[in-house]
Amino acid sequence: MNLSPVSERFAAKALQRWATAVLMRQGVAEAPATLTAKVLVRTSLRGIDTHGLARLPAYVDKLATREVNAQARPRMERRHGLLHCDGDNGLGQVVASFALDEAMLAARTSALVACSIRSTGHLAALGGFVLSAAERGFFAILCQRTPPVMALPGARGPVIGNNPLAFAVPLVGRPPLVFDMAHSVVARGHVAQALREGKDAIPRDWAIGPDGTPTTDPALALQGAMQPIAGHKGLGLAMLVECLAGSLHGFVPGEDAAAPTDLRGPAANVSAFLLVINPALAVGQGAFDASVSAWMQTYLEASGLGARYPGQRQAECEQQRLRQGIPVPAGLLAELRALGRSVGRPFDLEAA
Repeated sequence: MNLSPVSERFAAKALQRWATAVLMRQGVAEAPATLTAKVLVRTSLRGIDTHGLARLPAYVDKLATREVNAQARPRMERRHGLLHCDGDNGLGQVVASFALDEAMLAARTSALVACSIRSTGHLAALGGFVLSAAERGFFAILCQRTPPVMALPGARGPVIGNNPLAFAVPLVGRPPLVFDMAHSVVARGHVAQALREGKDAIPRDWAIGPDGTPTTDPALALQGAMQPIAGHKGLGLAMLVECLAGSLHGFVPGEDAAAPTDLRGPAANVSAFLLVINPALAVGQGAFDASVSAWMQTYLEASGLGARYPGQRQAECEQQRLRQGIPVPAGLLAELRALGRSVGRPFDLEAA
């Protein structure tokens, strides 16, 4: 998911400080602004550029129009064994981190903790949250319902969200396994990225245009719908997420706005479902670690030289970018500079 072409590289800490200051200009308190910036920057560090700093302009827009609540105070209650998190329409990084912390705390004494999350801003890359849980020894699953953006060829418009799903587990002596995917062939952010960077065409299997036929035009793709992975199978998985992240908190179709057609995607009023499992209580830490290590070793040995597992490449990318800086392509760099000027926090960082 690396952005290209690269214009300049910037140090992660400098980008985080600047992003924090930008968010604070929109009325976000220092602690949640710092947390949001940290999550976005780490996402970029791990090479998931379409869902890292590239999302900051959208969040500022939503804060400015008050579609996202800058002073949100997420709340948690437990009913019939299920945690219910009301995000108060806050920034998704703040709400999801709050829900995850509460779920992990509960999982210290319970093998399995489920949490329904509602009224939250866009979560961006889900993998970062489950990664955080795995780094603390938990097995975590997170999925998010999105407004409709996806459909099979022939549809007259989007029929369901691409409803991303992520999970992570700890691995002894290795970086955690982290799997994160939307149920479209590619995330919608890749189409937005192609248009932002001036590309004339995208692969034909990415999206359909407003007429329902596959298109290679990124502008038409944003007006149409993304295509699901594996056809009807991708739609079925998206329906699973719809049940978990939408129906379990009583979502009624029509509560969200129509799918956006700008470059930045949805950033407000989404919902999610989180599951945190404590292996130590479920089966015993040693037994769980031995099982995961064994089948992972089988996978790596059978896959041949250069085999990788999900999350390994991202972990390597994070270490490399911590040393060399985060690459920012020309289109995004121009957008960040314009954002800085508009909020009175110029993007005057020195290149790494």
